[in-house]
Amino acid sequence: MSIEREVFDLLEPPPGGVERMRARFAESAQKRASVGLAALGVATVLALAAVLVYFPTAPPSSPADNAMVAAPEFDRLLGRDAPPVPLTVKRDDQPVQIEELPSSDPQIRMYRAL
Repeated sequence: MSIEREVFDLLEPPPGGVERMRARFAESAQKRASVGLAALGVATVLALAAVLVYFPTAPPSSPADNAMVAAPEFDRLLGRDAPPVPLTVKRDDQPVQIEELPSSDPQIRMYRAL
């Protein structure tokens, strides 16, 4: 048993009412977005300022850090010229004397075992 009855009367909106309502909703969304972006910008600036104030820009150097940077293993990495290392050659677990031979290319080194 179904009784169909309209409880509420269907009303038409006033002339231009729908357009005004849509404009009002669009305007408030733009205002909320601009306020949100401004708040995000202020929060970012405050966070950056807090990081710069509470953390020093350069940590104090310790003797261990200075010794590590002075290590010869880091010469190539830091762009320094590597100190010459003596060349050692062993044959049958016995050191062998070597002689450097002249080369026309400075990047090629030739040696002769004596």
